[in-house]
Amino acid sequence: MARSIPVRGVVSVPMLVGDELLGALSIGSSQPDRYDARDEQLLCIIAGQIASAVQNARLHSYARLGKVQWEATFDAISDPIAVFDAQGRILRGNAALAAQLQIPITDMRGRTCDDVGLCGGRFPQCAVGRAVSQHGSRSEVSTADGRIFSVTTFTITDTREGAAVVQVAKNVTEEIVSARRLRQLSEELAAANGRLVATVERLKTTQAQLLQAEKLSAIGQLVAGVAHELNNPLTSVIGYAQLVEEELLSPAADGGRTSAHLATDVRRIAEESERAARIVRNLLAFARRQTAERSPQDVADLFTRVLALRTYEFRLNGVDVEMAFERGLPRVLADAGQLQQALLNLLLNAEQAMRGRATRRLEVGASYVADAGAVQITVSDTGHGIEDGNLGRVFDPFFTTRDVGEGTGLGLSICYGIVRDHGGQIAVDSQVGVGTTFALLLPAYMPTAANEELLVAHTEQGERDYVAAMLAGWGFGVAFADNASAALARYRAGNLGAIFIDGGIVAGDVDAWRAARQAKGGSIPLVLTSGAAQGDVAKFGREQAVALLTPPIELRTVRAAVQAALSHDDFGDGRADANETSGVDATPAEAGRRTGSTEDSTSQSGVSRTGEYA
Repeated sequence: MARSIPVRGVVSVPMLVGDELLGALSIGSSQPDRYDARDEQLLCIIAGQIASAVQNARLHSYARLGKVQWEATFDAISDPIAVFDAQGRILRGNAALAAQLQIPITDMRGRTCDDVGLCGGRFPQCAVGRAVSQHGSRSEVSTADGRIFSVTTFTITDTREGAAVVQVAKNVTEEIVSARRLRQLSEELAAANGRLVATVERLKTTQAQLLQAEKLSAIGQLVAGVAHELNNPLTSVIGYAQLVEEELLSPAADGGRTSAHLATDVRRIAEESERAARIVRNLLAFARRQTAERSPQDVADLFTRVLALRTYEFRLNGVDVEMAFERGLPRVLADAGQLQQALLNLLLNAEQAMRGRATRRLEVGASYVADAGAVQITVSDTGHGIEDGNLGRVFDPFFTTRDVGEGTGLGLSICYGIVRDHGGQIAVDSQVGVGTTFALLLPAYMPTAANEELLVAHTEQGERDYVAAMLAGWGFGVAFADNASAALARYRAGNLGAIFIDGGIVAGDVDAWRAARQAKGGSIPLVLTSGAAQGDVAKFGREQAVALLTPPIELRTVRAAVQAALSHDDFGDGRADANETSGVDATPAEAGRRTGSTEDSTSQSGVSRTGEYA
């Protein structure tokens, strides 16, 4: 039976590994003062040996665990990995390599790199052999079964077996095949794109030829009428020329007319010659082949010129033409020749549709559609109408309901293409026995002033803020002035796109404004906003302003004035009466240059929007 021994003397020493305390070693005795310094020193030696043994055991455990973890990680790698000695024999391989060789992992040691088959040759003329002497390589190797590996081979020297070579093979078959397929597809796509570009170029050429052919076809229909239109002024020219000739050859004593009468006859000859020249110019402008060039166009002016080419036929065939162009209409950015051709095609289509009808009325008009920010052009006829089954096909190439020889079936198709190319839309609405309306919607053109500001100078804050709000809403920078001195100072500073000025501002010092305009060379467009300008102010406006806005000032008239100012164009060109009814007056110099048709109506368009835009 164990018995307890009383401990009266103890010596304890720490067990240390470096700075780490593993524990303590103690020895006790029943006798006090039993141990001396030599015993303590001996105990320290024993404690050190025990600590070293414990540390070695721990390190061995760590090493064993690390080896297990390394082997698990090594075998978990999905790419085949092999470690070779300097003679190309396998020292170690992972599970993926064993699967590649279809052998157990334990049977790999001692096999050669030739057995692995990923070296691209026989040892030593292979990747492993080169790695031994050249310190690494990278290559792609294809196996007998069609797989492709990216093989990286490199040398390591800190092994128990001496220098060793590590080889990592990554299966890149899918990536390589995909890359090759992608390159092939890219080459095929590039070739197809080249063919497509060539096809598009051919289509553009064919389209241009088709447009010109259709234009020439339309010219054929115009020639007879133009010939009759030319006969009228030419008859006058010939007649007056013969009268002048007779008077010049006849002595005055025989009853010859005075020089004043002869001058009148010569003036009439000049007027009729100009009339004939204008007819020819209109026809040539339509007929010539032009490079597509888009610029701000006045729809009413274009329409008037196109209608002039058909005036004789309309008169001959009893077609009543009614024109209704909304006042203050914005311009559209268009190729004038192409848009004229589209309008002429619609007129010809309407004219042919009304053959044999008792009532032949053609209504053409244009209005601004604020929600769409576009100009709507309408052409309505009282023709036979289009059956519902054909409405969806009217814009198809070569579709026509007319007899053979009466049409190519391309007119409306070309019209559709021109409108679409201009970013617009076209719709048709028809009722059999009543008539048809074609409606074109073209984006309105609003010029910008780049980094320049527009100056609004007005004595009345309400009107000043109203005009400024409109301009700011369209994206323009706006400067303000409420008196003549402030307005003059800002005007003289320059960098203005245009100036909207009230007559009251000008009235303060008309001479100063004339001098300022002269100093700037009149380069900054000026719009005068005054309803009761008189005297020098009225004269200044007629001389200097591109447009005169008379209250009440409407949004569309301001828009048209901005277009005229920033386009450096004549405001309302071709519509001398339009501005007078819409609160906008043209200057006399501009009005004298206008040649609008006397048949042009300036009333609000009576043609309602019909049809749905696709």
